[in-house]
Formats: sequence, C-alpha cells, structure tokens
Amino acid sequence: MGNNLNRRSFLKASLMGTVAAAVATAAVAKETFNPLVAEAADIVAPIKETSEFPYTVDEKYQRLPGDKIYYIKAFDPEENKTPIKFVHEDVSTITGKKDTGKDLPRLNAEALGIKGRRATVSETEVRVIAQHDGTSPPLRDGEEGWRQIDVALAFAAWAVELSYSGFTAIGSGPSGISYQYPINPETNEVAKEPVAVQGIYNWDNSLAEARRNEGRQWKFSSAEEATKYIKRAAIHLGADLVGIAPYDDRWTYANWCRPKHKPFKLPNGRTAYVPYNLDKVLKNEGAEVFGLNKFDADWEKYAGFKPKYVIAVAFEMSYEAFRTAPSILQSAGPGMAYSKMGEMTIKLATFLRDLGYNAIPSGNDTGMSIPIAVQAGLGEAGRNGLLITQKFGPRARIAKVYTDLELIPDKPKSFGVREFCRLCKKCADGCPAQAISHEKEAKVLQPEDCGPSEVPYTSKWHVDAHRCNSFWAYNGNDCGVCIAVCSWNKIGQWNHDVARIATQVPLVQDAARKFDEWFGYNGPVDPEERIESGYVKNKVIDFWNNMEPIK
Repeated sequence: MGNNLNRRSFLKASLMGTVAAAVATAAVAKETFNPLVAEAADIVAPIKETSEFPYTVDEKYQRLPGDKIYYIKAFDPEENKTPIKFVHEDVSTITGKKDTGKDLPRLNAEALGIKGRRATVSETEVRVIAQHDGTSPPLRDGEEGWRQIDVALAFAAWAVELSYSGFTAIGSGPSGISYQYPINPETNEVAKEPVAVQGIYNWDNSLAEARRNEGRQWKFSSAEEATKYIKRAAIHLGADLVGIAPYDDRWTYANWCRPKHKPFKLPNGRTAYVPYNLDKVLKNEGAEVFGLNKFDADWEKYAGFKPKYVIAVAFEMSYEAFRTAPSILQSAGPGMAYSKMGEMTIKLATFLRDLGYNAIPSGNDTGMSIPIAVQAGLGEAGRNGLLITQKFGPRARIAKVYTDLELIPDKPKSFGVREFCRLCKKCADGCPAQAISHEKEAKVLQPEDCGPSEVPYTSKWHVDAHRCNSFWAYNGNDCGVCIAVCSWNKIGQWNHDVARIATQVPLVQDAARKFDEWFGYNGPVDPEERIESGYVKNKVIDFWNNMEPIK
C-alpha cells in the first residue's frame, strides 16, 4: 500500500475503485470515473521507481549466445537431428489439468510427411516460416481467420520486415540482410539474380564520422537537453513509447549470428535465397537447414564504438487484430509493429548520426529487448515472458537504438504487474500449448527449469519456447492468445488503474482477474472454447467490418 495513506484516504480510494469498477462497462462511466480511478490508483498503488534492475540476476548468470535464440538455432543442422523435448513433458503433473499440447510436435511431423516420431526444432520452425511467408497454406486453410484474405493481410503487414529489414524478428544480426534485385537505370530492366545488402537496421556510422571530421558535431548544453530532444524526436518519428536505459552488457547476446542462405530458382525465373531447402518443404519431405554464420559480439569491430546508452522504443499493436487470436489475422498486429520499428529506428539513428553521434538501430537482434525496456522504465516483465506496459499492456513490440551520446537514463518502474500476474494466470490458462508456467511466484530459474533458449539464474516465470513454437507450426503462424486474454490488454488507462487497485486491496485480490471477465473483455480464456464458441469467427468478421480503430 502506498506511503502516508491514512484511513480516510484508503476508504476513499477503495470506494472509488470499487464503484468505478462496478459500472465500468458503460461508456459514460468510463468518462466519469476514469479520473477518479486514476486518483484512487495513485493513492493505493503509486508507481514506484527503483535505481537498480528490479529483478534478481544471480551471479551465475551468463549472457545468452545469439545462436541459442530459439528461432535462430532452428537453422543449425544439429537441431534437425533430435526430436523436440519439452522442459515439462507432461504439464498435467504440475498443473493438475489435462496436457493438451504434448502431441503437437508429432502432429507437426506428420504434417511434414514424417511418420513415427516427433518433429525436430528445425522441422517445426521451417513449417512456421513456410506458412508465415505464404509458401505453404496453413493446416486450417479456409477457416474464418485462416482464409487466403486473412493470410494475405498478415503477410502484407510483415512485408517491410521481411523484404527490407532482413527479418530480425527472429533475432538475426548484426543488422539484417535483405536480398534485393538490382535495376539497370538506363534500361529499367530488373535483374533475375538478387544481391545481398544490409537491411534497414544498417550499422553504417560513416555519416556520424563525417560530421565529426567536418567539425559539425552538434553540442547539447547538457545531457538533460540531449535527452529531451532525443525523446521528442523518437515520438515524432513514430515511437509510441520511449525510454532511456544505461548500456548494460548483460543484455547483449554473447555472440551474433545469421542463418546461411542458398539460392533456389522460382517458377517466375527469379532466384530466391532462403535458409532452408525450399524444394523439400514444397514436396512435404521434411526440413533441411543450411547452418549459421556466427560473429563475435564485438561492438568496436562491427559498430565502431561501444554504446553508452540504449534508447528503448515501443510500438502499440492492433487491438482489433489481437481480438481474433489465435487466427492468422492476429499476426497482422505484430507484423505492422515489426515493419514500423525498422522504419522508425533507422530514422532515429540517422538523426543521431547527422548530429555527429554513433548509433545502431536494432529490432530483436543484438541484445535482449525486454530487460532493456524494463531498465528504461517502459514496463514490467509479465508471466507470459513479455513486456507489460502501463498504457498498452503486453500489446506492444520493442526496438532499440544504441548510441554513444550522453543521455539521462530513466528508472525502472513498478505499477503492480508482477503482483497482478501472481493472481491472474489468464495467459497460462489460455495458452493453447500450455507453455506458460502456472507457478504462483516468479523465481530465479535454475538450469533444470529452462529450455536451451532460456537464460537461467534470473527471476521470472518459465515459458517453454518449444511448446509455444510447436503450436505455431500447427496454427499456421504465431498465436497471440497470451496477449489477447491478458488483463492488461485493454483500451483505456482506467482498466489498468483498476488492476493496480485490485492488487493492493486484500478484500478484492482474489477477484482481480474476475474484474476483467465480468466486463466481458477479450473473450473466452479456454483456447478450444475461444474457437468453438464462434468468438474468433465473430471477431474476424468485426475486424473486416469496422472502418475505425477502437480507442
């Protein structure tokens, strides 16, 4: 409970929160009670700031190698030799509920024409990507939310990320590589053979060096002034949230790497470079991957400088798209965010470089975005392993720009997420793959608690990437249910203020999750009921009929 809270204030705050919550479904109530709930939340559950990283990081902690990121290691041929093994082979032993996800790898293997065993990580990921980029139709092809028009919109939303950013969403780096078809400026003829170029997240700091050599490095009067200008520029250039973190070497991957690509001749005569055997995928003959190019995580060698600060930026994802989760239409939400983040961060990096300062734009590559965003004060780490922001909940994606400009870092903020996650567990109950821990408390994970893509010795809830991605392979794309059902995934700040109050008032703690369900937000939590009840189908119809975004 907040400091200096007397009995009268406590009763006032509790009453405001309870009354506001009880009538919250009415639009007029939202406008009337919003400021009252916010006031109550500030009294009962004030936002706390800390100077240090807010979660325990054991002294045994070691940086995660980039080649161990789940989506990257899938392209290591060694990962194509052994069928997937879950951290908890049977989650019913720890949840007391039927394990509905343990057959997913076998189902995925059979879809690839493999009989008698589970799929490997490589086979699973290749199937996800082949459906993600439209190479092969999803298993649910034709269902509402999995129709060609739904798939096409999701693919279109990802277009900038896939074609120009170099698909760093999987963690590939440093920078992304994209393959572009040169054009002859004299004849306007487009070549059939592509060339490899740096993606949008380019690491070229020659502009910054040129400005310094010209004696034109912009001098801010103070770090405070520099911080103000940088944050204003970030918002103008397209970020929805921005914060500053001090550079912390713990969050940089221990190595950087990219999948190797090989050429395939397409029916239209063009050549495509892909990281897996495209012919085998098209013939349903399993998966063959081509390995990884690994690089030292050497800032001086590849970026020309050692960062001092990281500008963390977040992008809101579509509320309407996530209401259709786990349909493929949901993927249009993260697709837009990933496409936006490449465009926005290169603009911010260019701004810094033109002022004479080094900058490296980065999506999911280079380092771990969530602890950086927590350190920059953008939100808390939730049960589902995602950043929970105060404004958008988990419905946001993160990018970052590393720089050597002197800035003033923000402080990590706590606004009740971890307390709420202890009580809620909606994401764990709603996960179709049962990949999210049901344990009440976050804990310092030990090696035996973790999969090979998970970092032990940090305080968090376990999320099994193998289970998660196995469902993606069945689902035809990513999923999004853990975001869609989250109690923090709301339109309007007042809902989050109610959640903050609920975590602090003993009488309503157990009802914290119920507040969300009573108001009818986010549909059924049970993943089967979500589809069988017609909820997903109706939200897909709503998505295509609504011309105005819900605010």
